Amino acid sequence: MAAVTLSTPDHVDADPAPALHTGRWRLPSGRAMTKHTRQAIHHALQSWGVGSAAGDLTDHLTTLVHDVLARANVRGRGQVELRLELRASARLLLGEVRNAAPSRPGSGDRAVSDGDGHGIIALTYGRRPTRDGIGYIHSFTWWQPGAITANQ
Repeated sequence: MAAVTLSTPDHVDADPAPALHTGRWRLPSGRAMTKHTRQAIHHALQSWGVGSAAGDLTDHLTTLVHDVLARANVRGRGQVELRLELRASARLLLGEVRNAAPSRPGSGDRAVSDGDGHGIIALTYGRRPTRDGIGYIHSFTWWQPGAITANQ
């Protein structure tokens, strides 16, 4: 089983001004990924003070990470690197997903990796101004393919 690195998220800004929080994790792909991804995301969001939205954001983001990796054919191929960035004042959560496996030599000047590229996930969240304050999450995802050249 691959080693899992669950680091404590970085707190970049400690003053009362709008905070930027970031964290980076290296997670196993395959079956173990769901549990570790969910734990890393939930722990980060709780420590960043997201409050009651942490559970819904964790569920939503975990599902999107898996969807992006499945579309990109990365799941089950080594480790995956997950980077999160929370801009609390804008209620914006950004995620970046990359295949952490190194590229292998290919033909010519290009290196080959089955999952070259990276996925981007953006979530906005909040509460609608109603009596019961219905929560909402809007999401945007995309995968940017791209082989890494040996000359870069």
